[in-house]
Amino acid sequence: MGTIVSNVIDALTAADIRADEAYPGRRIPALTGPVAAVRLGKLDRSVRTTTVEVVIMSPASGGGSLCENRALRAVEVLQNMAGTCVKGVCRFDEMADVFYIDIEAEFFGTAMENAWSPGPGYSISIGAQPLPHVVSFSIQRATSEDVANLANAKWTFVMEELLPPGTSEPVDPTEPFAMSVARALGDELFTGCRFTSQSREHTIRGVTQIRKGTADKRSVMGIL
Repeated sequence: MGTIVSNVIDALTAADIRADEAYPGRRIPALTGPVAAVRLGKLDRSVRTTTVEVVIMSPASGGGSLCENRALRAVEVLQNMAGTCVKGVCRFDEMADVFYIDIEAEFFGTAMENAWSPGPGYSISIGAQPLPHVVSFSIQRATSEDVANLANAKWTFVMEELLPPGTSEPVDPTEPFAMSVARALGDELFTGCRFTSQSREHTIRGVTQIRKGTADKRSVMGIL
């Protein structure tokens, strides 16, 4: 598992965007075509977020539209990595004779010196559909007046997602559905799932969506 910077570079390269780590001091090399300069930005370990700064640069001969198109493609790639992006406007550097656009992408996860642990340390899927924008998930069960045996009690869960601007939202599943929680040491599968409530808040970072629901049964695959 590489660093978040190397992961971004690999993803941009796979999308046919030439990318490399940024030169120190924002130096600009001689360009023959559009490139992406990538550097690590702000780390906030209190909320487990990491900002990656990407500068799309394009020679003046290609015009500002070429730079803008590559920047839009880069934003798409970063959002597919579950990044929340802020794209600047296209500017021109007369000394370097290049157009450039600044992009900041904020990722939820833990950045270490030589590694990157994305997300909250687990991944969630509903059926075959992964949910890459989950930022918190909790599930519990308890006895009640109607259910004296804990083994027969329903599970209740709360799932919070942060959907960056421009992100395609997941389609609501047909109920009841199966939901899997995958971690390094094993997976949990919850069946007979149904959503019971949903709330949405629109913010500058995107849409915060909280869905609550129930599950009938839990099975374990692997060692937890």
